[in-house]
Amino acid sequence: MAYSHPFAQRLRLLLLMASCAASVASPALATEKPNIVYVIADDMGWKDVGFHGGRARTPNLDRLALGGAMLNAFYVQQTSSQSRAAAITGRYPMRYGLQTGTLTATSSYCLPEDERTMGNALKEVGYRTAFIGKWQLGHAKPECLPTRRGFDSFYGPLTHPKDYLIKKGTKVDWRQNDKPIKVEGEVTGLIAKAAAAHLRQVDSGSPFFLLVSFTAPAAPFGADKMHLDAYPEIEDADLKRYLAAITRLDQTVGEMLVVLEQRKLIGNTLIIFHSDSGAALPVKFPTADADVAAQVGDNDVFREGRGSLYEGGLRVPALMYWSGKFPAGNIVYDPVHVTDVVATLFAMVGASPHPKKKLDGLDLSAALSGKARSPRKEILLNVEDFHGALRVGEFKLIVHSALPTKLELFHIPNDPEETDNIAEREPERTRALLKRLNDYAYDMMPALQVEEWSAARGDSSMLLWRTNPPRR
Repeated sequence: MAYSHPFAQRLRLLLLMASCAASVASPALATEKPNIVYVIADDMGWKDVGFHGGRARTPNLDRLALGGAMLNAFYVQQTSSQSRAAAITGRYPMRYGLQTGTLTATSSYCLPEDERTMGNALKEVGYRTAFIGKWQLGHAKPECLPTRRGFDSFYGPLTHPKDYLIKKGTKVDWRQNDKPIKVEGEVTGLIAKAAAAHLRQVDSGSPFFLLVSFTAPAAPFGADKMHLDAYPEIEDADLKRYLAAITRLDQTVGEMLVVLEQRKLIGNTLIIFHSDSGAALPVKFPTADADVAAQVGDNDVFREGRGSLYEGGLRVPALMYWSGKFPAGNIVYDPVHVTDVVATLFAMVGASPHPKKKLDGLDLSAALSGKARSPRKEILLNVEDFHGALRVGEFKLIVHSALPTKLELFHIPNDPEETDNIAEREPERTRALLKRLNDYAYDMMPALQVEEWSAARGDSSMLLWRTNPPRR
């Protein structure tokens, strides 16, 4: 199947790797603490990259994927804020109330202040930390901002811009650290320029951590004329704009690689890339989260897209690259979760999680080096008041508790399209997974988005539509 890389696809990748090997800097012996560049795309489908056989041209991401570890079953959350929160905390969003929806420009809540971020932890072990790009984890008060959440510097929009191009006079909450600033230009270009500049000037005498958070290729997608012209064979205007946005993002990754190579830092820099959710697809009812009118993203055979608990919404392109440390061509087929990134980084650099807030992520170091399989046996894909999903081994349970209720059980390796619901044929397994999902549900915090909706009613009552047991 497409997700398993058939021989022809693998051959193409090997040839590409051979052709670009000469351009990769000679691997240097890594110090104890590598530099870290963490790149997050927005609403990019599993097959929207070249290394998965997609139509978009992504030579720089392909190079990294071929030179390191491809994470073929990398799971994120349903929406941007959920995934970004899981990425920087290493904890499931249901533990701190971000399991429902995503933060918008009018949201009054944020990632709770008592949650420890990877920025906090990495600073404690000697890293200089920077965040460039879309934040979308809260902005209602100063305590919510990136510079108060473990990042020494910040440049970018606090929420998702309404267009990919910021024109003179356009209102956008763009910040340089905590200060609002006016910017003009293509959003990806502004992020690209800032990221390259940061890498050119960062002190190489001590380790650095740079998180680059794109708004591309999410709607409203687009790019400049040069990248649009790179797809003369594409007649559909929406598809051309979408593919151009992906290639523009890939170019930004290439620009960062050039700086790292020029400064001879590539040999000791760990690079991480993944999307924050699957590609967005047209939906029957509006979700108030940048819905798209046309289907342009490619989630391959995987069902549905961004916002869904099916594979198309949660399974995204991902890679980790560390020259000389991760063997080239390593494909990790076992499931991993976005929370595993934090746990892996902490293990590599000796950072510590919050003493009272256990990580949900697991250390992937052995799997990335090709010495072992992923330690993941179970992934809580999400749980909220009306829906939930859990993957245990090869099986995935999806629960729709709101009317019309439905239990779905899929054997993912044999049914990646999730078309054959075997819940009635596997009653014991279904009951066991449902019990496990309910165990998580009993411990989840009330959703902050629902609390906000309650406050909008003009009173302080909380709308909690589920069991509310005595405090333990």
